[in-house]
Amino acid sequence: VPFISDIVSWVGSVDASHGAIDRSMRHGTNLAIAPGGIAEMFEGFPKELRHPNEEVIIARKGIMRMAIRHGVPIVPVFCFGSSRLLKRLQLPNWIEQLSLMLRASFVVFFGRCGLPIPFQQRFLYVMGEPIAPPSIPAPDMLDAATLNKHAAEMRERFCEEMVRVFDRYKESYGWHNKHLVIL
Repeated sequence: VPFISDIVSWVGSVDASHGAIDRSMRHGTNLAIAPGGIAEMFEGFPKELRHPNEEVIIARKGIMRMAIRHGVPIVPVFCFGSSRLLKRLQLPNWIEQLSLMLRASFVVFFGRCGLPIPFQQRFLYVMGEPIAPPSIPAPDMLDAATLNKHAAEMRERFCEEMVRVFDRYKESYGWHNKHLVIL
């Protein structure tokens, strides 16, 4: 929607496409990215085989590859409480597949009084230690296999740090029985 995209760009938001993020990083813009995207919306409870005590995030390697190419660190951030703002109705699996294919979220969500008004929720934002990319003299010249190897290593460090900060602060938020699942 043109009018909405103009308003969003006025507040400094950029499109979540690979090209837009790459351009922003080339210009030295600091970005806050929720890498799970549409897929992450469908992964948490009430999905079949998910337990209410699981908090699910998706850690993608693509953003790690971009960080390596641009030589910028990734700072792990977790927001306790964000998954409790709205409840989601579990829809048939084919709707999830359609959402992923069309890159649009078809989700039935509700909050207070069954309306799309979020529940009142306390947040706790926690930040982990920055995950620095490896020092590579010419990261643009890396072949795909080497870049993917470095991205996998960086993703592993990112996941370890996410689990560390989640486990460190979950009790202070009252989530002593919760655990983090990273896909």
